[in-house]
This record gives sequence, C-alpha cells and structure tokens, in this order.
Amino acid sequence: MKHFLLLLCICLSGLTLNGQIVINEINYKDAIDFETKDWIELYNNGANTVDISNWVFKDDDDLHEFVIPNGTTMAAGSYLVLVQTLADFQALFPGVSPVLGDFTFGLSGGGELIRLFDDNNVLVDSVEYDDEAPWPTEPDGNGPTLELTNPNLDNALASSWKASILPNGEHGTPGGVNSTSVLGVNDFDENVVSVYPNPMVAKTTITVSNTTSPLSLTIYDMLGREIKMMKTNSNKFILEKENLNTGVYILKLTTDNESVLQTQRLIVK
Repeated sequence: MKHFLLLLCICLSGLTLNGQIVINEINYKDAIDFETKDWIELYNNGANTVDISNWVFKDDDDLHEFVIPNGTTMAAGSYLVLVQTLADFQALFPGVSPVLGDFTFGLSGGGELIRLFDDNNVLVDSVEYDDEAPWPTEPDGNGPTLELTNPNLDNALASSWKASILPNGEHGTPGGVNSTSVLGVNDFDENVVSVYPNPMVAKTTITVSNTTSPLSLTIYDMLGREIKMMKTNSNKFILEKENLNTGVYILKLTTDNESVLQTQRLIVK
C-alpha cells in the first residue's frame, strides 16, 4: 500500500513564507569530550528570503522560550544555528556563522518536543525527537547529532533523520549541509508529488508522477480527524478550498503498489 504524507500549512496571506523554515539538525546531548551544549539548526528550504525577527523557539514547556532578535533574516538555502550557550559553542565551532543564543532552558537527553513559532505565534515547525529506536540512538551522548536527510521530508518522522557521520559530521554539521544529506526528491524516491498553484486561492492540483495506480486522498486535521476523502483512477486530484479553515492539514495518498513518504506545504490565501 502506497502512502504519501503531505503536510499543508494553511496560513493567512501575511505568513506565506513561514513554511520554508525547517528544523534541520538537533544536538540534544553532548559527547563528554566535546561539550558545545545544546543547539539546533534551522534551514530555509524555500526560494525567498524570510524575515524571522521575533520568532520564538520553545521546547515542550511554554515558559521556555528564546526570541530571535529583531532584524534577523534567512536567505534562501541558508542556515541559522540557535545555541544554548554561545561561549561553549563558539569555542568548539569558531567558524560557524550565523549563530544566535543563549537559550537557557536546554534540551532533554531523553527526547522531547521542540517548536518554532513566528511573530504572530503561528507554529512554523516542530519535531518530537527521541533517543530510542526507531530514532537514531547514536546522538544520545556519543558525539553525532540528529540530521534531517532531506529538507523536503516530514521531519516529524523518525525515518527522516540519521545520525551525523564521518568525516565531516563527527559532532554534527552546524551551519552547513548535513553529512547524511540526500538532496533532491529523485535521489531518494522515484515518485514526485506536485502541488500547484501554491499559494492556493480557490483550488490546487495535486499530481503524483511515475504512477498509474488508482489513488485515494484523505485529508486530516492536526488532531487526526478525517476531513475529506477523494479517489481517482488517474494520478491527479483537484482540491477545492471549500470549507477548509486556516490551519494545518495532513493529506494522505495511497495506491496499491508503491510506497513513499514526502512532505509538502501549501499556503491558502
């Protein structure tokens, strides 16, 4: 059974670029001989510069927050590292830039939810990592970090992450391409999902390449409630905005003979 998971960020028009920014790397537990303290890396996976002034990074406690300074922007394809302690991080990664800190609350070595909100308190991205399988276990104090293997993948899934590897990823790759990176959808799967137009005003077309099987599309809200189901004998769906409210939805596509996981973000004006 084929499963495509498509994450749709349904936002107000003023927030149209927020979904580009993804949590791309996590260092939640140092090796005893390389104590940078905790840090995460953000990546701009879009084609436009994003102003992230006054965005807020949190763990699973709403009282724990780090506010990104006014005037901070991320160009397309750029990285930004948020660190628990600037002095410790820069002592071991002196060449990495840009770096912002300090966020004083730290990350749990046993796994937890981390979140990124924009300046309107809209959730932009979140990851609930763990230090046990199916999540990679090497980052749990052994030196490597958690790296997202491709920024187009759903970073909520353990299968989208690997432990950083030698030669350039012994202690992670802050501010640079992940050591486990597989760039380009076709590098890790034969199927490509197209969502166009994006942003959507009234309707959008979802097309799955390299498949002729009948497809089913199920739309869920973030509480897991089924909103709508569609079926087609082709490789294409036309999704009408209709009664979809502003929010985040999951689109699950299934066929009889193929399997892939992929994340797409759609903006509805």
